[in-house]
Amino acid sequence: MKQLHFEQIKDLVHGAVRVEEGDGIISFFRFTEEQQELYRITSRDFYIKSFATAGISLEFDTDSENLFLSVAVSRGSSRTYFTHSLLVDGKHIDELSGDIGAEDNVPFSKSFALKSGMKRVKILFPWSVCSHLKELALDEGAKVIPVEKSLKMLMFGDSITQGYDAAAPEKAYAIQLSGALNAEAVNKGIAGEQFFAGFGKTKDDFTPDLITVAYGTNDWRHAKREKFLSSCKGFFENVRNNYPNVKIVAITPLWRVDINNEQEFGEPLSFVGNYIKELAKAIPNMVVIDGVDLIPHDPKYYQIDGVHPIDAGFELYSKNLIEAEAFKGFLI
Repeated sequence: MKQLHFEQIKDLVHGAVRVEEGDGIISFFRFTEEQQELYRITSRDFYIKSFATAGISLEFDTDSENLFLSVAVSRGSSRTYFTHSLLVDGKHIDELSGDIGAEDNVPFSKSFALKSGMKRVKILFPWSVCSHLKELALDEGAKVIPVEKSLKMLMFGDSITQGYDAAAPEKAYAIQLSGALNAEAVNKGIAGEQFFAGFGKTKDDFTPDLITVAYGTNDWRHAKREKFLSSCKGFFENVRNNYPNVKIVAITPLWRVDINNEQEFGEPLSFVGNYIKELAKAIPNMVVIDGVDLIPHDPKYYQIDGVHPIDAGFELYSKNLIEAEAFKGFLI
């Protein structure tokens, strides 16, 4: 087998804004240096989560009949388990998974048998941890053809956008939606994140064709009403200033078991969605999808916390998003 070199790997990467090589590993970043520095000085927890490889993939067409994958895994969320999914022609055929516990830079590797002939291979990296690539090897002389996408996409959000608690990365809504759109999607999801006007001021080095925003549930659960109003408005205004002609699709918070509690926020969760809908009237080229009915109001579709969808919940969430009018012009 022959190991692919750094320049080859760079051509295969999707979902990263930076790809760096050093100390025998290749690292993928979904946040710019400016964005990571902002998290470093405002929240150590969010800074660690910014290294998680949510939405990162390697995609290529090949006639290789074998594949070897070696990674070094470190923390990237409150979860320590992880899965790298191997998809061939759109089907999950195998995975490299494990649990790092309290350790960092833990090595994992696995050899995979692929079917003969040309096929499309996708390696999806974990949403839950930071996975550095140590080696990707294919058969000697095998063809390696990068996959191109139809559009570029930015996806802002909290833990549900990051991928909590999908059993495998392709189960998360961000992967399913971007796949349906054939989009080069950069996942900015950070577990626990709220509307952050300062983050909305930062700008990526590319202009997306589409932006999705899915914050609000943590604002309602942990912030004061006045802070939410200011942060939400500031975030959308700053994103609009950065990308004045790009369509923004705001997804209001999903149903959750405590949806009618008022807590310290002083309003039920519906207040958040209603405010975003009202705000959209003043933000050019911004539309809103009501998230509350995207998954049935039944705890069986959620984890025990009553907040994060299980895989069946993600499936319905993704299906209903993909069918939403907001994305009709972008579907392949």
